[in-house]
Amino acid sequence: MRSVVRGVAGLPYPAVRSGPVRYAAARSGWADGDAVAKPAEAPARGLLGGLPAVVGPLLGASVLGALILHLMASLVAQLPAADALGALSVMVGMAVVLVTLLPFALLSFRRAQRAWAAIQGFGQETGQGAGRL
Repeated sequence: MRSVVRGVAGLPYPAVRSGPVRYAAARSGWADGDAVAKPAEAPARGLLGGLPAVVGPLLGASVLGALILHLMASLVAQLPAADALGALSVMVGMAVVLVTLLPFALLSFRRAQRAWAAIQGFGQETGQGAGRL
């Protein structure tokens, strides 16, 4: 079975090595085995270089927030015409919407917050933001 996995489409698959991971190996992909994409430690060259790292997650969080509000509003619109059991199912639907989408919106917001903190830290290290109050 191992030979089948290693020879996908006739290409050799390198064996997984355990041990310390060097920086050059970490750049090539999934060397550390972590399934979560990690943002870069330092933003790319100045304020404008790190700005896309903030704008992308903020845009994702705002789209998810708008989707949550849209779904909640459509569920609330169905509430007056529902009987007791229908009202209960609408409330369960609202809970499902929140439980499903809110964690992703919060994670996007947190990623944007970390990127903004990295930009601020980069500005303080290089002396770009020293004159501001």
